[in-house]
Amino acid sequence: MLFDVFENRIIVSGKIVATKPLHIGASDNGIDPVQVDLPVLKDTYRRPLIPGSSLKGVLRSRLEAILKNPALKGSWTSCNIINDDESCIEKHIKDIKARNKDNYRAMAEEIYQKSCDVCKLFGNKQMSARVQIKDMMFIGEKLEFERRDGVGIDRDTETAYPGAKYNFEIVPAGALFDFYMVAENLGEKQRKLLNLILKLLRDGEVSVGGYTTRGLGQIKLIDEKIDEIDKNNIASYYGLG
Repeated sequence: MLFDVFENRIIVSGKIVATKPLHIGASDNGIDPVQVDLPVLKDTYRRPLIPGSSLKGVLRSRLEAILKNPALKGSWTSCNIINDDESCIEKHIKDIKARNKDNYRAMAEEIYQKSCDVCKLFGNKQMSARVQIKDMMFIGEKLEFERRDGVGIDRDTETAYPGAKYNFEIVPAGALFDFYMVAENLGEKQRKLLNLILKLLRDGEVSVGGYTTRGLGQIKLIDEKIDEIDKNNIASYYGLG
């Protein structure tokens, strides 16, 4: 399925609850001398947020790992888009473009067909994603952040670096964020992967941000609502009937 004709749209809304404390680091630490060494990412109103891109990256990695299980070999395909040699499409792209240089639709269709199941949902260097996850904004007016201490470790000696102590900011467990995900023009296999994504979120099997090896970052989807638009209700949904 390409994007030039609307086939279906699935909208999932709800809330994300931090079941464990959460740290998604900000890129700019600022110049405040009393500020924590590693603050969390915040919006203009100093409220924490979870970038949709961060959650998408985690979900993609989980799907790739699951589908590479030998028990699923032959039924599902997954690649490594970071390495061109292991990418499902990069090893074919020059040939595809050479053969279809005057037919862009045929080129797009072949790119889609040769892409793995994960890329068909999350996209790759040659193809847009079919799933969008909006940035998850904090629900509430104010939040009291917590601080924790950390220390840099020399992995060769397994001892602390001298003077390498630091502190980092965390969002406490129980914080709520809004959730909004849209999936468009999904085929049968992509619908199954979307259902798997939702199961991982509902069951709290996903962790985002930093220090996940310390137990931070676990989140869970609650108050979930799913709306679907397809050929059966598109006219009434968009007021075109």
